[in-house]
Amino acid sequence: MMQGHEVHLVYTRLRTEERMLADALRARGFGVRTHADSELVLPLSRERWQDGGPVLMRSMSFTRARYLASILEVKGSRVLNTAQCIATCGDKALTTLALARAEVPIPWAFVGFEEEACVAQMQERGFPVVTKPVLGSWGRMVARVDGVHAAEGMMSMRFEMGGAQDHVALVQQYIDKPGYDLRVYVIGKAVGGMRRRSEHWVTNTARGAVPERYEVPESHARLAEQAARAVGGELVAVDLLETRTGEVMVNEINHCVEFARSIEFTGIPLPELMADYVRETLR
Repeated sequence: MMQGHEVHLVYTRLRTEERMLADALRARGFGVRTHADSELVLPLSRERWQDGGPVLMRSMSFTRARYLASILEVKGSRVLNTAQCIATCGDKALTTLALARAEVPIPWAFVGFEEEACVAQMQERGFPVVTKPVLGSWGRMVARVDGVHAAEGMMSMRFEMGGAQDHVALVQQYIDKPGYDLRVYVIGKAVGGMRRRSEHWVTNTARGAVPERYEVPESHARLAEQAARAVGGELVAVDLLETRTGEVMVNEINHCVEFARSIEFTGIPLPELMADYVRETLR
């Protein structure tokens, strides 16, 4: 890696994660240029952007990240993660399809577009089930449905509110977890993991789950790496669900790895590992 090479960091807000990443990059000899996604206005052409250096896409907006990555790739920039990875991971239905195509073990799931058809399919599959928006994060609008009356109410709300993108019902198998789920960080390869404990069945740290480090067994590492390859992810967090009988499945994949709430518990030096990966890609 040549000293003085610049990395562009695109962000929505300069959170703890972005500041730590910038510090880790500078410690490795990179120049770091930060760009607020709200201020970027990019021509739709092949004209190079800035110096054409690598871009770390840290936009919190799925829409902005997807379009910005797509535009910058046409301009010749190396974007981490790629536009294709962002587009896939940011849509839970597309994530599930990519995992299914790669034969990664996942909970069963279906997508529907009308209330009656979805409720009928839930009844056929059996309750409880989980409903999710195809777009969204942090466990928002995720609900467990325990019976037909709840299903009718949930699907009625789903298809009567919001815009066209909201009128897509993603229904997933409910996994009876042993009080936690697992997250494996893949930075080119599996580098460590986090267990998120909660008495609630939704185990996002944004919803109050308590993070703790777990030593990732080789089988979990291989599964997370397989899932990352399925979506073309280089810097991703792979969420695993473990049943009470020990079966492990991939649930979701996060293309913009967040770690401010967990790094003190896990001790995994994610900013440094990401910066090292950027350095390796330039060799």
